[in-house]
Amino acid sequence: MRYINTDRILAAQLTTPAENPLLGDDTRLVDAWFDGTGVHKQLFKKVTKLEQETLARDLEKKGFIRAGNLLFNPRAVLFAEMEHEIVGGVVTIGYQGNGNPVELKIDSMAFKALCSQLTAAQD
Repeated sequence: MRYINTDRILAAQLTTPAENPLLGDDTRLVDAWFDGTGVHKQLFKKVTKLEQETLARDLEKKGFIRAGNLLFNPRAVLFAEMEHEIVGGVVTIGYQGNGNPVELKIDSMAFKALCSQLTAAQD
């Protein structure tokens, strides 16, 4: 059993057997980026399907935007830039301890959802 504090997650990438054929029916991977003095990435191995689905539901309830198998918190985005309307864009969710930016690629649908949410928040 494990506990993951979803209040500290900035983004999470959920890997299923569709993305990685080495995973089984109940085996999943979760990469999570956490806030703190710097953004830290943590890989959780041997996550069950139920744990991954529960994590995804919790993050979506908190307003995270889904971009394929990536969920990210729009409130954590410091900077976003559209590369191309077909390809999508890049969001910066913070900086690592060494000062390098943490950038995540998102598809155009997620980018539009992000812009919509950020515009609505300003009104």
